[in-house]
Amino acid sequence: MNDIFILKLVLSFLIGGLWVSTATHLADKHGTKVGGIITGLPSTALISLFFIGWTQTPVVAVNATTIIPAIGSVNALFLLVYVSLVRTNFFLALGCSFLAWSGLSLFLIRMNFHDFLLSIAIYVVVVFLSFFLIEKGIKVKSERPGSAKNTLRTLIFRGLFSGTIIVLAVFMGKIGGPLLGGMFAMFPAMFTGTLLITYFSHGSLFSSAMMKVALLSASSVVLYAILVRFTYIPFGLFLGTLVSILLSFSYAFIIHAVLVKRIS
Repeated sequence: MNDIFILKLVLSFLIGGLWVSTATHLADKHGTKVGGIITGLPSTALISLFFIGWTQTPVVAVNATTIIPAIGSVNALFLLVYVSLVRTNFFLALGCSFLAWSGLSLFLIRMNFHDFLLSIAIYVVVVFLSFFLIEKGIKVKSERPGSAKNTLRTLIFRGLFSGTIIVLAVFMGKIGGPLLGGMFAMFPAMFTGTLLITYFSHGSLFSSAMMKVALLSASSVVLYAILVRFTYIPFGLFLGTLVSILLSFSYAFIIHAVLVKRIS
């Protein structure tokens, strides 16, 4: 492994670990709506696309964005399967979620999926249906702040655990071209770290409620990929990344202010 890729892994570990620790801490303090918003912000995708553009070229990073909305729809199904089964058995829910994600993602790779507009259309339809089923079918309700005590040891453990999961996702993205890179840029590492921590600290209802909000806020990840697609080449890697971060993060907090506060 070269020095740049090692740096990528280190940053993935640090940023990802801090991200999940912050999201779960805010959920403890302010409830699942706030925690879910933070969980759904661009993180793994941000790091992966930036380093694809840095270590290869911005053009390769732009090509990697083609499949990201479609994989975002697979992530929505990952959360739907988890929320549907977690009240029955946590390990069954997590196992079935990963089976669904792996099977559908690899199917897209096998099909050599390269239609960006279709990718976005699939994402919009699947996310809408998944949220409708979670909200109206399964009837997952938002939860108030948790009661678990956040000691320094707890926060460090959450950071180390979730950072490790995200590093594994970034490492796997190293083995393929743009399609595999885009696939693993959207690996649900942040979701996995968060749902594991929230389930074992607060139970299935709290975990499900946080994932419901994360399903909506994760649309900022897809928006980030769209912005990267149209900024990396004309603006360059660094300015394109900055513009994409500012706009996608602003969108996420607008979603929270306008929509998430109104859901049950």
